[in-house]
Amino acid sequence: MREEAREQVRAILSEVLETEVPPEENPVRNETPGWDSLTHIELILRLEEQFRIRFSAGEVSDVQSMDDLVRLVEVKS
Repeated sequence: MREEAREQVRAILSEVLETEVPPEENPVRNETPGWDSLTHIELILRLEEQFRIRFSAGEVSDVQSMDDLVRLVEVKS
């Protein structure tokens, strides 16, 4: 599940940021151009829809990287 979840999260992140995220990278929120608060909310909504899960406000604010998103998706799925 981890690799499948990672690939799906990476694909959604690439779409939302409108730039290709290489599979080996782990983009960090405050270091990635375009990953601002609005983009973050859009990303969260897309992930909730894709995986049919819901994140709490605390979980959303704790996310700082793509790896954080993958871990959270795995826990919630």
